[in-house]
Amino acid sequence: MKKMVLGLLWLVAALSLSACAGMNMGSTGSAFTPANLSTGTYQAKVDNAAFILDASATMVLESGEHFTRAKQMLASFNQSVPADVRFNGALLSFGHHASQSSAASTTAWGPAPYDKAAFARGLDGIKAAGGNSPLAHALFAAADQLKAAGGKSAIVIVSDGMQMANAPAAARHVVEKLNGNVCIYTVFEGNSAAGRSLLEQVADASSCGGTVDAASLQSSAGMGAFVKQVLLTERPVAKAAPQDSDGDGVLDDRDKCPDTPRGEFVDEDGCSLKLTLHINFDFDKADIKPEFKDDLDRAAAFIKKHSQVPYILIAGHTDHTGDAAYNQKLSEDRARAVRDYLVANYGIDGKRLLVKGYGKSRPVATNKTKEGRYQNRRVEVVCCILPPE
Repeated sequence: MKKMVLGLLWLVAALSLSACAGMNMGSTGSAFTPANLSTGTYQAKVDNAAFILDASATMVLESGEHFTRAKQMLASFNQSVPADVRFNGALLSFGHHASQSSAASTTAWGPAPYDKAAFARGLDGIKAAGGNSPLAHALFAAADQLKAAGGKSAIVIVSDGMQMANAPAAARHVVEKLNGNVCIYTVFEGNSAAGRSLLEQVADASSCGGTVDAASLQSSAGMGAFVKQVLLTERPVAKAAPQDSDGDGVLDDRDKCPDTPRGEFVDEDGCSLKLTLHINFDFDKADIKPEFKDDLDRAAAFIKKHSQVPYILIAGHTDHTGDAAYNQKLSEDRARAVRDYLVANYGIDGKRLLVKGYGKSRPVATNKTKEGRYQNRRVEVVCCILPPE
């Protein structure tokens, strides 16, 4: 009699433990520090993501911690999603204790634009695990939602892979229904090699996706890598607008002479156009000497080549002999003589040639020697600077 009473007590205790296991509440309160997936660095590579949580009885057998860890895994995933990434999401679960739901699968949140706070509330609402493991039912429900949304999708399933033999076939049906535009990822939270193998078959139904162990996602780095694999791609780096730092009209990537002074004319390489030609004259003369023909040929070729330059300065000068008024007129006559020669012999537009006389005010050599005075009796053909006032 005594043995019978003891046996009954053991039976009651065992049933009580089983009932408690079937109602494991699955806390998501453990601390987790998400990886730093910088805001502005990533964008969603999918339009939609459906997350499916196994809330069946097998998740609360043995220690009863698989359901709790599965919820924690999804909570950590949610925390790791960058705040500025936009996609549509939904959270589904299947199985359930009778106190949670009598439905084979339910949608705890969504489909809706992804909202981390709303996702967390939906996850927290899945409190009691129990019942069978109808993953196929949840997959079909997710497929209907994703089909209606359109675009590229991802499905993330967190499960132990137990007692769901029809799940691989259901996954293949989902992929077909979505025209192959879906990646299925399975996260194994369990102890059974057979369960992991089944989840691999589910993931293999899609041409992308894969299976990972939940234990590998407990670190910030592991979870961050998984979030990137499922959801993210790097934002394309905005191509910087072409720069012309020195404002010379030649972009920096082609400019062989950066920092050209403002206002200077440049060639196709961004280098300053330069032409400084000295033509010397005999004393008290404005006649062009034959020996300077080659120099004038070179000046004319330059002027004609660079038609974008609106003016060329033709500057006349004298030595110091004679009074200022006479030398001023003589310097202007010399400048006009060169201008007229360029117009007459090379067809250059005279409006581009700015004639300016400086008299004896700008010597380039000493006036104390014959050679110095000869150097000062000159016309300079100058490009490409702003004309003097």
